[in-house]
Amino acid sequence: MKAAGGVSFSAIDVGWYARNGYPQIAAILSGGAPAWSGESVGIDSSLNLSPVWACWRTISESVGSTPAVMMQRKGAHTQEAKHPMFSVMRYEPNCEITSQEFREAQTGHCVLGGDAFSRILRRSGTNVAMELDPLLPSQVDVDREKVGQKRLVYVVKTSTGEQGKTYTVERGKPQDILHVRGIGWDGRRGMSVITYARQSMGTGLAAERHVARFYAAGGRVPYNLKLNKPFKNDQEAAKFRADWEALYADSSKSPILESWLDYVQTGLSAVDSQMLETRQFTVAEICRWFRVSPDMVADLSRATFSNIEELGQRFVTYTLSAWFTRWEQAFRRCVLTPDEKEQGFFLYHDTDQFLKGDIVARFAAYASALQNGHMNQDEVREEEGRDPLPNSEGENYRVQMNMQTLGAPPAVDPAVELAKTRAAKKQKQQRRIAA
Repeated sequence: MKAAGGVSFSAIDVGWYARNGYPQIAAILSGGAPAWSGESVGIDSSLNLSPVWACWRTISESVGSTPAVMMQRKGAHTQEAKHPMFSVMRYEPNCEITSQEFREAQTGHCVLGGDAFSRILRRSGTNVAMELDPLLPSQVDVDREKVGQKRLVYVVKTSTGEQGKTYTVERGKPQDILHVRGIGWDGRRGMSVITYARQSMGTGLAAERHVARFYAAGGRVPYNLKLNKPFKNDQEAAKFRADWEALYADSSKSPILESWLDYVQTGLSAVDSQMLETRQFTVAEICRWFRVSPDMVADLSRATFSNIEELGQRFVTYTLSAWFTRWEQAFRRCVLTPDEKEQGFFLYHDTDQFLKGDIVARFAAYASALQNGHMNQDEVREEEGRDPLPNSEGENYRVQMNMQTLGAPPAVDPAVELAKTRAAKKQKQQRRIAA
């Protein structure tokens, strides 16, 4: 990034300002420069725009509230892992924060700034991950070694004036930093949507400011006063201005215009300036940057009873799935040791909760799973938060009897065969009696 005069600022320079008490300078250098509308756009200012806040909150809370489960695959079987990271990702990464809060905040960093960082605390000797300590993006500089292997390095500075601790990514060894990247260019850092959406967000902020000023002025459009006679001196002009502004500042009072005074409107009304349409367009414009459907941020102008469920499913498929994949792959790359990767450990997001709101679809899925032997009754009851059936009656898996392999001989019905056997025995007894 280049400032005025062609001076180049690196990510390390920007981070220095943020860490040493100059957040406004850091905001300008990292994407808070004025937009064409004249509005300064940074993370703090953009979050004052309701569509930005809503998109950021929708993605972050959705990812944070989705259960992240540590699993282990052993051959053909997959089960919940007996591993310290199971509790870390499912319940609490450390004693100060819950899993929801942790993943919500980290995803929020990534959504707006492009990167999320956490320090991985490992058990000495085995290097098994035990805790995760979230870091602010401004505390971490990502770079490469200047000489040698050009390995990726993370420089973490948690306080002002600190020298910073360097963590190097080494092939085949456990890492010390969990780095979740958003969409990026060089594979080293993610891109900040605030930087690239500056013009759209600046226009939205300018529209909000215009609306606020319009209502602050009592809903009056800009105007000029045309006098048909000149003032005698500057003092008379100043007194007239003061008296007029004191009266006209109160929208409940109506001034009386003399015959020598004309009221000339110079601005556009709310209708003429398409104020409502502009604010409505801002919602869709901001949603494009975050890949969020407007209905997810409470804009239901395009939603109907017939498509609202499909829109929700599209949000999971096309928006959340990318974030789940980022978390799962970053977890495997950074947190797991080479031995744990070979043992089949992995992170999995359970998205079944997104079907909880549709009871018809949920129970139809259960019925299909029961009829085809994918689930038993106890597993279904567990999903619904109910106790197993007594005497282990719900542990058996069942399939329909009228299913058979294509081209195979007709399946034998045990009930029919039993009836035939009993009929044959009865006929044999009747013959003996008759004889």
